[in-house]
Parts: sequence; C-alpha cells; structure tokens
Amino acid sequence: MITALVILGPTACGKSAAAMHVAARCDGEIVSVDSRQAYRSLDIGTAKPGAEERRAVPHHLIDILDPSEKCDAASFARLAHEAIRAIAGRGSLPVLAGGSGLYVRAICDGLFDISLSPAARAAFAMSARDVSDEELRRRLAAADPESARRIHPNDRYRIVRALEVFELTGMPIGEHLKRSASAPDRAGVRFVRVGLELPRVELHRRIDARTAAMFERGWVGEVRALLEAGADPDWPGMKTLGYPQIVSHLLEDVPVEETAKRIRELTHQYAKRQITWFKKEIDVVWFRADEGTALERIVHIARGARRAKGD
Repeated sequence: MITALVILGPTACGKSAAAMHVAARCDGEIVSVDSRQAYRSLDIGTAKPGAEERRAVPHHLIDILDPSEKCDAASFARLAHEAIRAIAGRGSLPVLAGGSGLYVRAICDGLFDISLSPAARAAFAMSARDVSDEELRRRLAAADPESARRIHPNDRYRIVRALEVFELTGMPIGEHLKRSASAPDRAGVRFVRVGLELPRVELHRRIDARTAAMFERGWVGEVRALLEAGADPDWPGMKTLGYPQIVSHLLEDVPVEETAKRIRELTHQYAKRQITWFKKEIDVVWFRADEGTALERIVHIARGARRAKGD
C-alpha cells in the first residue's frame, strides 16, 4: 500500500512552504495539485516554486502544458497517480499540495461519470424542487445513510444530487465513488489529508501582500511577454486569475492600481470558495497555518502514516 500525504487549503495559506518542509523532513517529493501551475510561462501569477526550491525538492506536474492547452481534472488525476507510483517506487513519500479542489477530489476519490437520461434528471429535479430541506434529509437518511452522514445538512445541492443518483441508478453515490476509487490507477494508494486554515483577516492580509509582491517581481512584464510572443487572451491558461485583469491593463489602459485592487478582490473571493469546498471534504485534519507547531505535527502525521502501512 502506497501512502501519500495531501496538504490542502485556500490560496496563500502556506501549502507550498508546508509541502517543502514535510518533503525535506520525510524524504518526499512534491506533486503539485494546482491546475494553474501546470502551465508553462505562467510563473509569477501562479506563485510557482522557483528553480532553487525545485532543485532542493523534486516537483511534479508543473510546466506540463502550454497556455493554449486545456487542463481537465480526469487527465490531471491520471498524471498525478503516475507520479505518485513513481515517487513511491523510489522509496520516497509523495506529498501532494494544492488548492484546486476538484483536482484533489479526482486524485483522492476519483470522478465518476454516470450516464443518466436528461429527461429523467429533469423530472427528478422537478419532483424535488418544492420539497423541504428537512424532508430531503429524511429521504437521504433512509435511502443512503452513508451519504446522509457525510453531507452537511445545509448542503441542499449535494443532498439532492445524492438522492438523484440513488433514485435513478438504484445505487448509493458512495458505491459509485468506491468503484471509481478502486480503478487500476487508484488501487493501492491511501491518502492522508491535512488542511491549513487561517482567520479571514490574516488570510486576506497574506493575499494582499503576495499580490503586491507579484507586481513587484514583474507580473505585468510576464503578461506583456506572453502577449508579444503570440498568446491569445482567450487561451485556457490565460484565463488564470489575475492574467485577464493584467491583459486589460495592457490592452485597455486600465490603471495598474485599479488592476491590482481587482485582483486582490477576486483572490479573496476565490479563497472563500476554496474554504467552502474543502470544509465539505471528509477525513481532513485541520491546522492553523500560523500555529508554531503545525508543521512538525504534520511531519509527525506523515511519518506515522508511513509506519502504519509499512512504507
């Protein structure tokens, strides 16, 4: 059994630094789970680890796509599992770090594609539209107790989705996930998940400071060079948060101060969405990123998990 450590959390909370620390202490290699760092030439705005960091600790799934290429969770997950097995084959600990929630889920739990009739889905949605949250929770508890325990009672969307899958397939959504997780590329891998969190005020302060540092490092120049080299603003990579705003600054004369302010605002919103996503995940041990003992406690978890499985 391969054990892999997953460090998740919102942007700017210190995941990359934590991964570097754990990898250095536990003979690990880092697998980036950041769909934006996968793009070549998008370096400053994605907070991509520098050459020195990548020399100190091997990194995987960085600079694997051109900005014109599309990145999807299923393909990324397959590449991640290839990297995980290669790292484990060298006797090292795979350390996954990133804030792309769907990609983390695709790697750890798998994605499933259930073929459901659009007409049947529409009919089910109509039947559930006027049903109270309490009644939906009661139905789910009777039909699929595991999902009822796992899904937050106020998460109506996921409750309805779980009921839909059960009603239209006759199988709990958890069983679909288990079958996906037991697919050949995911078999034999155990993921130990830890999360980093910060109070909102401190997280926003870090986001704002990092954004300012990105501009100081030459983010505008990086985007200008991409455009001069022929990059199309509509390419998937160029849609990365911050890049469209800088394109507008360069092509539409939006003031740089207004551009930076808008990027800070969008990043705050993105962090909020990440927090909402990750707080719904199960089996995550959470740590305050500004707590002095957090990193050593994560190292302890990583070492203990490897010993428990004989890695």
